[in-house]
Amino acid sequence: MNKIVLAYNFNQERLQLLRQVCMILKVNCKAVAPEQFDDAVGFLAGIKDCPQTAVNPPENQEEKLAETLEEAAKKTGEDPETVKKEAEQLLMQAAQKEMVFLCGFDMYLLNRFLAAVKKGKLQRVDLKAMLTPANRQWSGRHLLQELAAEHVYMKRFGKNMHK
Repeated sequence: MNKIVLAYNFNQERLQLLRQVCMILKVNCKAVAPEQFDDAVGFLAGIKDCPQTAVNPPENQEEKLAETLEEAAKKTGEDPETVKKEAEQLLMQAAQKEMVFLCGFDMYLLNRFLAAVKKGKLQRVDLKAMLTPANRQWSGRHLLQELAAEHVYMKRFGKNMHK
């Protein structure tokens, strides 16, 4: 399988920095245009026999996120309604964040990639995912929404839940 990084929501300057990291690691880098966000990530990565049309899980992320946030708020003694409102704002912001989708990476290459991002001028990319058999037919838009929801949850409760 080819090693490739799909880049979502990157501006030109940051995309160039990502391409430099990929070039050092001998990995292809492909900027995904907004009109391709509904295509299957496996198709965009060039996976053989992966159709362009995405097959996403049922769309109920908002309900699941709301339930999860409510449970977490109760555990930490916070007002669930306040937490939900804050989360909605964070989720809208997070869906516009940069995302990298890594295809064909083993753990060694993943660690080298993450270290190169951190040490280089990019410094961070909040939303990251790797190709799996389960997500290869998801759209980039769906994956971005899933990662944004996880990011919101971890940013809001990640530290508090592990005390």
